[in-house]
Amino acid sequence: MTTGAQASPGRRRHERARTGGRRGTAPAPGAAVPAAPPPESAEPALLDFEQALAHLATTRPTLARWLRSGQVTGMKVGRQWRFYRQDLDRFLRGESPRVGLPVAIEPLLDALTARLLAAGGAVPARAGGAPVAGAVDLMVRLGAALRAGSLHLEPAQDGEARTARLRYRIDGALHPAASFDLRLLPAVVEQWKRLAGGDPRETAAPQDGRVRFDLGGGGGRLDLVVGFLPALLGEALVARYVPSTLEVELALPALGLAAGDQARLERAARAPWGLVVVTGPTGCGKTTTLYAGLNRAVGPQVKALSAESPVECVLPGVVQVAVNERAGLGYPRVLRGILHNDPDVILVGEIRDAETALLTLRAALTGHLVFTALHTEDAASALTRLADVAGDAYVVADAVKLVVAQRLVRRLCPGCAAPAIPAGGELAEAHGQARAGGVEPDRLPAAWRAAVGCARCGSTGYRGRLVVAETLETNPELAALVRRGAPPAEVRAAALRHGMISLAAHAVQRAAAGETTLGEALALGRR
Repeated sequence: MTTGAQASPGRRRHERARTGGRRGTAPAPGAAVPAAPPPESAEPALLDFEQALAHLATTRPTLARWLRSGQVTGMKVGRQWRFYRQDLDRFLRGESPRVGLPVAIEPLLDALTARLLAAGGAVPARAGGAPVAGAVDLMVRLGAALRAGSLHLEPAQDGEARTARLRYRIDGALHPAASFDLRLLPAVVEQWKRLAGGDPRETAAPQDGRVRFDLGGGGGRLDLVVGFLPALLGEALVARYVPSTLEVELALPALGLAAGDQARLERAARAPWGLVVVTGPTGCGKTTTLYAGLNRAVGPQVKALSAESPVECVLPGVVQVAVNERAGLGYPRVLRGILHNDPDVILVGEIRDAETALLTLRAALTGHLVFTALHTEDAASALTRLADVAGDAYVVADAVKLVVAQRLVRRLCPGCAAPAIPAGGELAEAHGQARAGGVEPDRLPAAWRAAVGCARCGSTGYRGRLVVAETLETNPELAALVRRGAPPAEVRAAALRHGMISLAAHAVQRAAAGETTLGEALALGRR
């Protein structure tokens, strides 16, 4: 192939089109510094902005965009840009730039490779690849091999030393994976920003983006939502692994709800109008439940639209809109646009403010079936919280059909879990928790099991998570309580009289059936 220094402008444009024009990325000034190469010819090795434009046969706005995104390496000398000719040639050939790192990155690569092999993952060849890009590649692959929900990369103070640490959240708990020299962190974070479509030169403001990663070799594709945060010792990032639609069974039976809870959700999803609220803390599986309910309501004769932040899975048959607050496209504005598009079913990703709450409730009262999420401790609190936020208890009482409150507990590893006999005190506590939540202790199974640990579960004793939930289906008595502003405890007591089983009681049921440990169930009840 003819190099960029020798090719004509037309030929260079052809090379950029063939290679995608985006593969040659480089770190921004101030972090991973481009290694200064020796000149390859008698021509000047260092080019100014105008010379770089001519060399790349491009326009000023295009080169400025490449600089902002880190696709072209440059450095500021005073107020003027300067470029190494060899770096531009490498970009034209679609190659990664040469990066001068402050310390060796090989120990990090070796540590990640060893962990990936131990987790049973496939290790890609390193030959010819940029080492920083290779490190990020290994981080993503290791998370996939460990079945992680998210990847956490951050600076840390370790005694007197300052390091960068890599951890993965697996089944709800964080597990350390590697630590490395803090001086490597800027270059690694910059590579993440390029993959996620962020600005590598912006280090003082939060950023977010999305990465679509191909594992290759038939391993499939990964989607990650990435958030960057400037911190005291350097930038931190969290990359959340987002399952694709094909990896998540969006059917109500697949949620693992109790039989009565599933029946209530089925009825609500078949209703012609009304509001279905799923509540709980971040990371409790609310989105999966919302998607499953929406999927149950969607059909060939149903128009379904959603407002989400972010859109996590592409749902067949649903017109999905991404909320973007920074661009002025908040939930209220998107929801008004949705209501003008003649929907039958609507998903509102989250109620965050009074305006969104009122629009959502009014949509549910005007002939639309609406699904939404809220952050409350339990189902009864969701009703009172909605009334407080919206400022209209009568609208809440009339609009809400069902509230699902849920949590996740760790599932016992099927390969190593062993039968167990609970201690007397724990068993008494479990029976009290069940009785208070609407379940008679003598109806509980007695298949208690304990976590042991094996190679399959990484010696944790757990593999995956289970949903525990309570479903509050509104009725005239509950609606009357909401209208007069009754406290959550009174609403909860009425819901239990009408057949609701509490979160804590459902957790004890799952432990008694041998699906999780009694310790997990009791911990949920003590929160």
